[in-house]
Formats: sequence, structure tokens, C-alpha cells
Amino acid sequence: MTRLVPALCVAATFAIAGSTWVLLGARAHEELAVPATPTPNQPAVAGPRAAVVAARRTCTTEALDAVVADLTRAAAAAPATDAAAWHLLADAHLERALARSHHRGLRVGEPTWSELPAAIAEDVRLGLDAVAKAQQRGDDSADLLRIEAALLSQRITGIASALQWNGRIHAALQRAGERGQDDARVHVAIGLRQLLAPKWFGHDAEKALGHFEFAAKVLHDDERPSVFAAMACYLQKKRARAIEWLERAVATNPANMFARVVLRRLRAGEDDPFGRDLTDFEVAAVGDGK
Repeated sequence: MTRLVPALCVAATFAIAGSTWVLLGARAHEELAVPATPTPNQPAVAGPRAAVVAARRTCTTEALDAVVADLTRAAAAAPATDAAAWHLLADAHLERALARSHHRGLRVGEPTWSELPAAIAEDVRLGLDAVAKAQQRGDDSADLLRIEAALLSQRITGIASALQWNGRIHAALQRAGERGQDDARVHVAIGLRQLLAPKWFGHDAEKALGHFEFAAKVLHDDERPSVFAAMACYLQKKRARAIEWLERAVATNPANMFARVVLRRLRAGEDDPFGRDLTDFEVAAVGDGK
């Protein structure tokens, strides 16, 4: 789990996670209305995308290494007009970047890293290169814009980098919101902006929760909206509800060590359950079912 999301999950950045640090208040895309009901009959994930999802759900970089390698070869061999191969490769690089921060805590108004690790920086570089190639081949989808925003968010390590990249992140999310008003991963990215922004620059846990609740109804194979919903509830002093959301996250994906450790902390009544990085002792404890 990341402090972002890096959107995106950007993860959005689900991209979506997650974590981004923003210095500007809510803008138009962050006021995107949450759909009253999710789109029914969501198709099951299939094909190469299913491999990315399966690897992501392990919450390890090792599983994603093989997928990234396969998709890199597939994109290089794809026809010159094939945007989908590059789109998928960009998503895989984002997921691997996010996985590298899985044990990092989530704190309002603070970046995940004060200095970006070289491996994450390389995933961001290669991911953005894949985004550009997909765009050159005609892909202007909301999901690709979400991926772009989430990758850029990974570069934020302090005030200077926030000022450098926030404009591009905003522009990508603005277009993503226009193209994908019902896109659950876009809502996760916007929710993360509201959840993790500094309190004097647009932080709004209540609004963020609405985006996460909607996404959790749609993304049945992704536990991260439930993790973020739990944090939004905790920040609103709704501890019991936060525990319920984390229980849902763990049930959706028991491999998410961040969800399991933070759930254990919440049940024990600890202070700052989301903010502290995971320790090896805690990971081993929940891994043993303690």
C-alpha cells in the first residue's frame, strides 16, 4: 500500500494507489460528482490485463517483474498502431512502482518519500514513456490519463517537486474526469487527492470517502478503495467503521499486508495506525495469523 496513489492505484492511481502529495486546493476535477449507482454488469477482467491484476494482488514486486517483462516484449512487437499494448505496459509499471511502497505509511500532507528510490524513478520513467507511446497511437482514454497522473505523482518528494509536477497532474486528472465520469479508478485518484492533501490545501476526508465508497462497489478485485475508505473514516473519528472497511479489504485480498497490519493496530487502539511504516515484526505477525 502506498501513501498516495500513487493515484492512482493514481492510482490511481489503481492505480490507484496509492499516494500523492498536493499543494493546491480542490479544483474542478476534484468536484466530480460521485455517481448514485455503479455501472451494472461490469465485465470480468480477461487477457493480458488479468495477468497484471493477478500480479498486483500479490502486493509484491517479484510477481510484477515477470509481467512487466512479458508486456515490454509484447509492446515492442506490437503493430505500430497498437495503443493497447503500451497502455497496459504503463499500467504495469505504475503497479510495480506502487508495490515498492507497499509497507510505507499513509500520512495527510506528507509525501511517501523525501528522496525517490531509483527503482521507483525508473518505473515512473518507463511508465510515462509507455503512456506517451499509447497517446501517440491515439489513446486518449480516462484510464490512461489516470495512469499518467499517478505516475507523475510518484515524483513528488517535497515542495519543489510538488510545484514542478502538480500542474501536469491536475491537467491529466481534469481530462480524466471529463472523459470518465463513471470510471471507478478515476474516482479513486480524485479521492486520494482529497484525502492526502495538506489540511490547508484541500484536504477533505468526507468528500474523499464518497469516491472510495463508489469505487469499492465497482472494483470487486481491488481492496485498495476499502483501505482508503477506512483511513477516511478514521480521520473522521469513525473507528468502528474504519475497522469494517479494513475487514472488507482483507477479505477481498488477504495478501495486502498494509490492510492486515493496520487492522491489527486499529483493533489494539493504537495511535496513528495508518501513518507508521510497517515493521518486519508486524508483517510476520499478521502473516502467521496472530
